[in-house]
Amino acid sequence: MFKQIQNYKSDPIEALFDRLAKDTDPAKIDLGIGVFRDESGKVPIMQAVRRAEQRLSERGLPKSYLSPLGNTAYCADIEKLTLGAEHPILRDARIVSAQTPGAGSALRAGAEFVNSLSPESTLWASQPIWGHQLEFFDKAGMDIRSYRYYDQQNAVFDFEGMLEDLKGMCRNDILLVHGCCHNPTGQDLNHQQWLQLADVVKKTGAIPFIDIAYQGFGEGIEEDVAGVRLFAECVPQMLLTVSSSKSFGIYRERAGLLSIIVSADDGTDIQSVRLKLRDTVRQLYFMAPDHGAAIVHEILSTPELERLWRQELDEIRHHIIEMRHLLRKALESANPGFDASFIERQHGMFSCLPITENEQQLLEHKYHIYMLPNARMNVAAMNSKQLDTLVQAFAFIRASRESAA
Repeated sequence: MFKQIQNYKSDPIEALFDRLAKDTDPAKIDLGIGVFRDESGKVPIMQAVRRAEQRLSERGLPKSYLSPLGNTAYCADIEKLTLGAEHPILRDARIVSAQTPGAGSALRAGAEFVNSLSPESTLWASQPIWGHQLEFFDKAGMDIRSYRYYDQQNAVFDFEGMLEDLKGMCRNDILLVHGCCHNPTGQDLNHQQWLQLADVVKKTGAIPFIDIAYQGFGEGIEEDVAGVRLFAECVPQMLLTVSSSKSFGIYRERAGLLSIIVSADDGTDIQSVRLKLRDTVRQLYFMAPDHGAAIVHEILSTPELERLWRQELDEIRHHIIEMRHLLRKALESANPGFDASFIERQHGMFSCLPITENEQQLLEHKYHIYMLPNARMNVAAMNSKQLDTLVQAFAFIRASRESAA
């Protein structure tokens, strides 16, 4: 049976892990893997997380099974953090949520959920997008179409192209949107653009599926969910996924959320939706591990820990903003005529450099700078000591282009 598996294609991120592990250069720069690193290059554990784990250890966590819907206290916390504690959707009990093993599992479960109800629906995803997201929906059997979003070589957000493409959506098509800190570009919608997008959704009858993986990394904890809150007011139904991996720095604990928000006036039976979601989850992985969700709940239900977490998350965001500023300044100083303002216009963990895949490979081989093939650069993993190398590398790429012209 198994010998038929030949020359199986490696996942780009896993392949990046492998190449990084084999590179013995102490000055190698990892800008590919999606984690926050401090100025020393370490992946820190938040003090709020350490204290929450200590409290949980002292009390002793139960080890019995939970429902496939997982830790309900965590779900309630994340619903409030995302939508706002007083949001009418919560007040009117129009939401059903499952705790999931990270947002990846939430996306896959959401794909299975909607495809089982409407197999003729098409998923609309931005171009570019985090590639794994397309796999989740493809494996669930959904047709996928892309909409224009970002012109990487010119570092321009193509919002008009986005709206034009999305006018082709049909009723019950699924619109996948990153709620903040778009992966891989860092290019977000402003308030007016969210309103225009909501208008297209209402006119076409499409259903938004909003993914939030970086709350607090962009403009602030509240600011980063302004778009999803606006949508929740403007459209009757939607799906929502949330990851706690980045915002709480608990990447390997796999804590996420999938929420189904139903219409207030179409007769939807919320209990049936809950049972359907429970069955969907059970058929995929039965239940999520609880430790990460328990940590998050401990933080968000303990005022002093929540204050500490918010302070630490603010510090992370300010570090990212500072690195964006320093990188832009250094690139423009070393490359007269080059406009790097896009780096500061963008938000969160990632930006895409305006270079080709071949040029990205050249940076890896010559300068030991690692990023994904699409030149996605993890600004949140940078530190000031790496700036000179990054600027030299980019100047080399520009010089190579000019000599080849």
